[in-house]
This record gives sequence, structure tokens and C-alpha cells, in this order.
Amino acid sequence: MKKHFFSAILFACLLLGFSLVNGQTYCNPTYSNCSVSNWKITKVEIPQVNFNDSNFSGTCSTQTDKTSTMINMNINTTYTINVTTKGWLSCGMAIDFNKNGSFDDAGEILFMPDYIGNSPQTYSGSFAIPSSLSPGNYRMRIWNRLGNSVEGNPCDSFGYGSWVDYTLVITQTLSTKEMSLSKAKIYPNPVSDILTIEDTQAIQSVEIYDFNGKLIKNDYSLNKKNASIKLSNLIPGTYTAKIKTSAGIRVFKFIKK
Repeated sequence: MKKHFFSAILFACLLLGFSLVNGQTYCNPTYSNCSVSNWKITKVEIPQVNFNDSNFSGTCSTQTDKTSTMINMNINTTYTINVTTKGWLSCGMAIDFNKNGSFDDAGEILFMPDYIGNSPQTYSGSFAIPSSLSPGNYRMRIWNRLGNSVEGNPCDSFGYGSWVDYTLVITQTLSTKEMSLSKAKIYPNPVSDILTIEDTQAIQSVEIYDFNGKLIKNDYSLNKKNASIKLSNLIPGTYTAKIKTSAGIRVFKFIKK
């Protein structure tokens, strides 16, 4: 009985165009011509954090949920965003800062470029993470809007296009005092097998992210001044280590051979 009840609730959520993540219900945009697979987002890039996602196979019904991909940013910082679309479409970007399941509250729609009549077309702009924002995880949405429309809410109905959600990880930039307290270092770099991390403060956790910002490895139970992370199973490339200590968070880039 309970199983059937849960299935009915889940079906209703899908029918109404909502998604559930971490207990929060999110509205989603709808596209009446979703089967047209060549009108869509094809690339998202945020250069300052080395984020570059061009894996957009499929249609608007199959490429939407990328919340397992983490994008790391700091408060009170301005970033550049480049969104490439195929088809005669524009785009938008919004972040649910108050975590209420919508993206149309004041200050949440951060990027709404004017339509340019080319296909493909890259739209570029900048946005800022507010200084008042608390560290934590937030949902970022990028979506296609009608080509000739300046308007276009992240949960509206459109004819053509696609949308994608990521998880934005906001951290507090370390102050000068905190930076002096934390003396974290990693070696060797490049690394082929074991990455060693040392700090004058106790290391509370280590998170490893790939080039696209996806969390691929973590250890949250260290509480010591050194750590050894085995990376032999990772493919060669550039990675990010986010190290949390009692003094704050340090971020390092390293290369896996």
C-alpha cells in the first residue's frame, strides 16, 4: 500500500513538472517541441573556476539534472559566464539564493542577454555572488528562452530549447589572518598515485573535484595535520583539492599524470 502511494506521489510530481532535491521542490521549464534535439544549450563555461561543460547529448528531457556536478565559487566575487546555444534561441541563468524552490525572487536572475540572431551563438556576461550570502550549496539553473523574447522566467513554457541545473558550492574567502594560520600544501604535483596534504592546522576534510567541478572523491573524517589521498584510479587531467581546516578552506589545483 505504501509503495503504491509513494509511486503515485512521484508520478504526480513528474506530471506537474517539478523535481525533488534534498527535500526541496523545484519548478521546471517546459518545452513543447522537446523532441527537436538540435535546438538547445551546447556549452556552459565559467572561466574563473575552470568550469567547462560541453556534454549536452540528448534533448531537453534527458540533459536537465546535473546537480551532481559541483561548481565552486566565493562570496563577494564577480564571475564571467559563457553559454553557447544551437538554434535561434537566447538563454538565461539564475541561482536560488533563498532555497525556496523558485528562481524569480529579487536578485536571483543574474544573466538575461539580449537575443542575437545566429546559430550557434555564444552569449557572454558577468554576475556577482552577494557578500551577504551564507556558505553552502545552492541550485544554479541555465535555460533557453524564446529567441525574440527579452522575458523568460526559469519556470516558463517555451517552444524550443533545453535547460540544465548544477549545484553551486559557495565558500567564504579566507581573510589575511586565516590565510596566515593555514599553511596547507600538497605534493607531489603532478601526482601519479598518492597525493599528500599537510597543514599546521588539523585537516577536517578533503574533497577532490574534476575539471568540470564534479565531486569525485572525499574524506570527511581526518582531523589530523596530514592526509594521504589515493588517486591512482583517476584519469589524467587537472583536478581541484578543497581542504577544510579549523582556519578555513584552501583550494589547490593539481595535475594527475
